[in-house]
Amino acid sequence: MNQDAWKREVEQTLAQVKLKHQPALSHLYDLTNAKLYGLILKMIPDEGLAADVLQDAYTKIWLNADQYRADLGSAWSWLCQLTRNQAIDRIRQRQRLKETDQDAAPDDFSADTSTLWPEHVDLGRCLQAIRQEQQNVIVSSYVYGWSHAELVEKFDTPLGTLKSWIRRGLQELRECLEA
Repeated sequence: MNQDAWKREVEQTLAQVKLKHQPALSHLYDLTNAKLYGLILKMIPDEGLAADVLQDAYTKIWLNADQYRADLGSAWSWLCQLTRNQAIDRIRQRQRLKETDQDAAPDDFSADTSTLWPEHVDLGRCLQAIRQEQQNVIVSSYVYGWSHAELVEKFDTPLGTLKSWIRRGLQELRECLEA
């Protein structure tokens, strides 16, 4: 498919997405995801984070497609701008987190989990019941919003190990909360 035909197809597909036609969003994704992912990777070299931004961009495309106006520019330009803005937002968010939370986040959460959720005593109790490294990684990820890359750097542990700690820790938390 040549570039002009591709752009026309993107334009037509976005018009269908504006009408909230879900299969059209899937088709738009198939048409554009590789190029948009490449755009994000130029701004955010972390592949996992870039994939998250891409997912957020398509959510935003779905939610805001009705704001696209063909008289102001091409559909492809609109998609690129929306995706670029999503990446910039994520970069800024990470900068703010690094500036505020990195100093605020303790290395060992064992003493303070009960104060994180005072209205959820059971959660604090169950967090205390899981292994320390699982507790630290789960709180860093879910409370402080650290990415996988940040967790790997902070805990100096392979990504697969961190994911296992999170998965097993969440399973143990679920079991404890259901008991």
